[in-house]
Amino acid sequence: MRADNARRGWTRLGRGLATALARRSETPYARAQRRRERVRDTFLTARDEWRLLLEILIEGETRAVCPAATELEVETYTDELGEPRGRLISILTDEGSADKDEEAVTERISELLDEWSIVTDPDTTEIAFTLAVDVHGSTSDDRS
Repeated sequence: MRADNARRGWTRLGRGLATALARRSETPYARAQRRRERVRDTFLTARDEWRLLLEILIEGETRAVCPAATELEVETYTDELGEPRGRLISILTDEGSADKDEEAVTERISELLDEWSIVTDPDTTEIAFTLAVDVHGSTSDDRS
């Protein structure tokens, strides 16, 4: 039993040593490339999750004012300081546009739109709502 445990310990040590030696013999450039790929994947995943969360918040704030809203027409642009910004163009419902609610919705979502413009594709012109609204006015997430 003791010999078996010792053999397994040496095997683990051997694998760990082999991995460490392989990494040590790797060039700094190769290590940087490998790390770059990991960091980029992590960044893209976080960016996409951030955008999705912002869209849920924008939808919630919009529907608090205009429950019939189905999507927003938006514009992304760069301000005079070079910062990305988002601007509400119109609120769309199944019956058409909800112009009477635009000012109140703009007031509620302007900061969220600015934050959203950082993580979205600059050519994006709409935010389609995906939370299902039931007859009692509560929502459930259909994005999963």
